[in-house]
Amino acid sequence: MDGPALTREYYRSIDAADYETLESLLAEGFVHERPDRTLSGRDRFVEFMREERPETDTEHVLDAVYSTEAGGRVAAEGRLLRADGEVWFGFVDTFDIDGGAIADIQTYTDEHPL
Repeated sequence: MDGPALTREYYRSIDAADYETLESLLAEGFVHERPDRTLSGRDRFVEFMREERPETDTEHVLDAVYSTEAGGRVAAEGRLLRADGEVWFGFVDTFDIDGGAIADIQTYTDEHPL
């Protein structure tokens, strides 16, 4: 998969609670830097998504996905919706893609989600 396809599959797997696929998309040394915390390591990130998220019945709606020509750097702009369809917050995530896997994500939000 190229960078934009990996990015879209990342959100799909989170929204579908498809943690096996999510894990397969991430590099072993994956790091996610969020406004409220940093999650280091693929296993730790998947554990957080599976067991510790404040809300799990959410949907990522992507408004745009941007990529460098080589596809190693991707940005996704969108909104996270709660179960009732209400916008929880807007976000921009930047992805570093290395060796066909997501190595790093930096999340920027328009509001602290907690």
